[in-house]
Amino acid sequence: MTYPQLFKSAVASALVAAVVAVTACGGGSSTSEPETSTSYNGPGSKWDFTFKSGGTFEITKRDDAASPVLFTVNGDWVTTSSGFKMLTVTAVSGTGGPSVGDVAWAIDVPGYALLLKPVEAGSDQVIPMVAAGSCPETDLDANWVIVKKAMASDATDSTRDFFGQYSYDSTTGVSILPSTRALDNAFTDQGVSSLGAVTCSDGLADVADAQMYMTNNGGAIVHTQVTDPSDSSFIFALAQKAITNVANFDGNYAGMVFDGNYVAGDRVIPASMSCTSGVCTGSLLSGPENSATSSDPWTLNLSGTVDGFGDGLITGTITDDTSSNSGNAACMVDVDVLNGGQKIISCVVQSPGNNAEMGNAIFTSY
Repeated sequence: MTYPQLFKSAVASALVAAVVAVTACGGGSSTSEPETSTSYNGPGSKWDFTFKSGGTFEITKRDDAASPVLFTVNGDWVTTSSGFKMLTVTAVSGTGGPSVGDVAWAIDVPGYALLLKPVEAGSDQVIPMVAAGSCPETDLDANWVIVKKAMASDATDSTRDFFGQYSYDSTTGVSILPSTRALDNAFTDQGVSSLGAVTCSDGLADVADAQMYMTNNGGAIVHTQVTDPSDSSFIFALAQKAITNVANFDGNYAGMVFDGNYVAGDRVIPASMSCTSGVCTGSLLSGPENSATSSDPWTLNLSGTVDGFGDGLITGTITDDTSSNSGNAACMVDVDVLNGGQKIISCVVQSPGNNAEMGNAIFTSY
C-alpha cells in the first residue's frame, strides 16, 4: 500500500485525539507500562474504553447511552518504542466483537483523548473518544476539525465547513461555533453557527439531533444526525491554546492517516512523522509494531500564519512527495497537553491526488 494509491483512490459532529485499529499484526519491541487507569467514551453507537492498572484494558459497545451492552472486550496492552499501544484480545462476551487473539494498535494521550477504530469485522471508521464521565466546570473555547463527514462532501467547496472554533458557556449551557471554515484556497469562513443550550450530565449532552461527549479539560466530541447514521458526522475538538511559534511543535510523532475513499485495503493506516520549524515529513508504516515504512513519503507544510484563524489553528498544504500533487490542510495543535509536555496535531486535509476528497492526519508526540 503506497501513499499515492491511498490518496488518489481516496464534524459539527465529533471531537477526537488517538487511534485504535484492530488488525492481525505480529509482536514487536515494547516498553514496560506504569500502572494506570483511564476511561474514555465516544460516538459511533456508544463506546467505552478503559486502560486499567496493571496493563489490561476493557472495551464495551452499546447502540446508544441508554441501551444494554452489545459486547465486551478484555485484553492486555503494552507501548512500542515508536509510540503506539499494542492491544491483545484475551476475552470477548456478547455478539459482534472481535476474536480472542486479535491484536489492535492505539495512540493514547493519557487522561485526555483516544481514537478508536471499531472492532467489528469489516468496519473501518475511526471513533474519536475523550476522557469519560465529567462535564466542563468553566467556559470552554476549543478548536475542531471534521473526522467523519456526512455523505459526499467536496473538499474544494467554499460553502462546506471542515474546521473552525467551538465555544461553550458553562453558566447558560449555550454552545456555538464562532467560525466554520472551508478547505478551499481561502479557507472561507461560513460564519457563526449556534448549537443551542445543552445540559451536560456525566460528560454527555444532547442537543437537537446531536450528542456531545464533553470533558472538563477542554476536549469534546459532537456526533450529529444520530438518528440517521447514513448522514451523521463526527467533530473532534481540542482546547484552544496558542502555538505562538511553529518551532513549538518540533518533535517526533506517531499517528494515523485516513482516507474514506480508499477501497483496496484498510483505510486507517499507522504513520510516523517528524516536524522541524513547521515542516513535517512522514511515512506510512507497514505496521505499528515496527519502523518499516512505505517507499512514498509525504510532507505536511504548515506555512500559514501561526494562530491566524485563532489560537491553536494553523493551515498549510499536504504533498505527495512521489507525484508532487498537493492539497490544502487545516490543523489544530496543542503543544502542551494537560501541561504534561505531550503534543497533538490533528488535521483535516484535501487529498493531494484529488482535492475534492477529504482525509485526516492525526498525530501525537512521543
